[in-house]
Parts: sequence; structure tokens; C-alpha cells
Amino acid sequence: MLTLIAIVSTAGGAGRSTVTAHLAAQLAHAGRPVAVLELDAQNAIGALLGLRKTCETGVLSSGVAPDGWRAVLRDTPAGVPLLPSGRTSVANLSAMAQWLQGDVGGLRRQLTAVGLPDGARVLIDTQRLPDAIALAAVAAADLVLGIVPVTTAGYVTQPDLMTACDGRVQIVPNVAAANSSLNNDLLNLIQGRGGDAVVPVRIHRDIAVGMAAANGVTLAKAGDGSQAALDFIHLEAWLQRAMDVGEGSEGTARGGTRR
Repeated sequence: MLTLIAIVSTAGGAGRSTVTAHLAAQLAHAGRPVAVLELDAQNAIGALLGLRKTCETGVLSSGVAPDGWRAVLRDTPAGVPLLPSGRTSVANLSAMAQWLQGDVGGLRRQLTAVGLPDGARVLIDTQRLPDAIALAAVAAADLVLGIVPVTTAGYVTQPDLMTACDGRVQIVPNVAAANSSLNNDLLNLIQGRGGDAVVPVRIHRDIAVGMAAANGVTLAKAGDGSQAALDFIHLEAWLQRAMDVGEGSEGTARGGTRR
């Protein structure tokens, strides 16, 4: 059975795609079955996973129906199978939103039909909430990771994130700066507001992230010694613990545990 993990945010520039790519690569590096579904029209995650050419055709492209997703599945240098968004349009995005909202189980059914390995974690890169496609991904997901940048915008929009996800979100603070007193104050405010929903891992601002992107590699392969690489190792370990707890119980995972 697949585990669907929606990666969402309500703040612009939160780093959804970056976190999705590096977390997926770390899962693959750890030998875990993983794939990425890109529902973000920016069509940028392929480059973060090492592809040198932009994916012209994908799940959001004209003429690609959900039952044809297997044909657009791409292998990546990071070792993470990718269902890219491809080139899209407002009409295609609207049609995808309508399908997802009208067929609650459709996303899981079509991902299963793609033939991903049993037990794969499917990380779903979304557009900024309250986008309709992102909301549908949240509804379908077993676990929701909300990326909150440790900035004023991140703190201000945090309540919108928690409301949009109906209390199911696990918050990942991103681009934290340990040497900034203002950043540390904002982090404390984010943690105080989020309580137990805040993951006990923060992703630090690190030049290694930009260098990895520029070189078309991920931190799992080229981030030795960087703080961000270590952060993603810790985030992957936390995710595995959360999933192990969920899979040891009955029901469907919601917010990190199964009920």
C-alpha cells in the first residue's frame, strides 16, 4: 500500500519543492521506496532531482489523463521516480482540481496503477494553499507536512496553514538561522503556536542547498558536512518513525498516526 505525503505551505517562497526533493532523495539514499508526484505548475522539481531537461509532458499537461500517468513517469539521477507536472495551463489546472475534488479516492487509485513499489512513500509537491489542487491533495494524504519558513511571513500565515489542513498538518520550520536572534525569536513563536504539531527538526539556511541545485544534485549525494544535509537525515528519520507508528495501528494515517 502506498503512503501519500502532501507537502504544503501558505507562505510564498516557503521551499516546498526544495524540501520535497531533498527529503525524497534522502529516503531513496536510505533504501526506502519513494516517488514524487508534482502537482505544482512551476514544473521545477525535476531539476532539483538532477534532470538536465525540463519535463515538457506530465500529469498536468494537456492530453494526459490520470489513467495515462504511467507513460510520463521519469527516472531521475537522484534515484527518485518522478511524475512531473509538465507544461500546463489554467484550463488543465481547473480540470485536475475538478477531478480530484469529485473523486476522493482517485489520486490513490491512479498512483497505485502507475506500478510504484509496494509500500512506497509518495511525496506530493503542491501549489501554495488555498489552491484547490493542494487542498485535494491534503484530503487524500495520509500525512501532511506544512513547510513554514522562519520568517515574518511564515509566522503570519501559519494560522492559515493550520486551518486549511483542518488540524492535520505536521509543521516543518524551514530556512532557520541559528546565528540570528530575530530568527530564533520567530522560531520560538512558530513552535509556541504550533505546539505538538511542530516536527522536532528544523531545516537550516545553508549555502549547500543552493550549490546542490546549481550542480543538479541533491544533498543526499553531495551535501556531506553541511548542516542542511544533516537536517534532512533527521527529517527522514522522524518521518520513518511517524510512518512506522502509523503502520503499526489500524485505520488511515492522519497527521502522523493511524487511528
